Amino acid sequence: MANISGATVSRVLSGRTDLAISEETRKRVIEAAEKLGYQPNQAARALMTGRTGLVGFWMCLGYSRYRSLVLDRMRTIMGRTDLALAVTDVDEEFHWHHSFSRALRVPVDGIIAFDTSESGETFAQNQERLAPSLPFVSMGAYWSEAKSYVGVDLRAGADMAMDHLLATGRKRIAYLAPANSDTLYIGARAESYAQKVQEAGLPSLTIATEAVNLASIKKALMPLAANKNLPDAILCMNDDIAIAAEFVLRQMGIQIGADVALVGFDGLEETEQTPCPITTVRQPIEGMCELAWKFLRAQMEGSVSETQQAILKPTLVIRDSSKG
Repeated sequence: MANISGATVSRVLSGRTDLAISEETRKRVIEAAEKLGYQPNQAARALMTGRTGLVGFWMCLGYSRYRSLVLDRMRTIMGRTDLALAVTDVDEEFHWHHSFSRALRVPVDGIIAFDTSESGETFAQNQERLAPSLPFVSMGAYWSEAKSYVGVDLRAGADMAMDHLLATGRKRIAYLAPANSDTLYIGARAESYAQKVQEAGLPSLTIATEAVNLASIKKALMPLAANKNLPDAILCMNDDIAIAAEFVLRQMGIQIGADVALVGFDGLEETEQTPCPITTVRQPIEGMCELAWKFLRAQMEGSVSETQQAILKPTLVIRDSSKG
């Protein structure tokens, strides 16, 4: 249709700019491709170039607003490139099969592993055997020091939250987290909570909720309220729990901030819009994602050979829910 040689068409469609091809010729090729509805065969292109145009994004697909925000941010970053994300719940596969066969079945040009605790560490430690030439970066609250990473220091954020609650004079502080999560008794938030109440000589009260929803959180808090045994402050494992806890406590006639202080984790926009705006530990989502992509891109382009590593800190955003 363009009346141009196949070699020239191939060079135009592959984006070659290092050859003397006139703008008129390029225009004719593009217009013909659009009229024909032509799309390059990605499988064939991958065989020729050794690139698939995909970046693997490993994460837990269990729903949370925070994970959704991180995924959306990575999608936005990839939207500025000619690459696409291939999302895999590698933790689920590793939990059941202790294998990466399904995760590695999709050919990708690099991998960013987000909050993959045991699976991310295991892959990084065994990458030379599993996929030696594949660029890999871990990021989030869980990272592997064996490879490049962008970590988030949740312990620093939890310490700030606990120090704030203690400074407001709270004497009965509880930690609220899902019963089926490894964050109930271990991890940065649980460990900071346990250490801070112990150092302050205060009682420890861990409240487990069956799930992150209103019904489960109501079930966990109602008996405490009925026995007049509610804490005067609650450190919530994440903002989803804090938002639900505020709703449940208000239903029971509890004044947030005055009767019970609330602190969440993640920095969701919704925490600022609740009837009593919720104090939260805001995670550096944008900076984390941008830096992880920068590290991965450098590996993909071959511009670095050494590991690149960074630790980011969250910030404490104090609002009415914990001012007293």
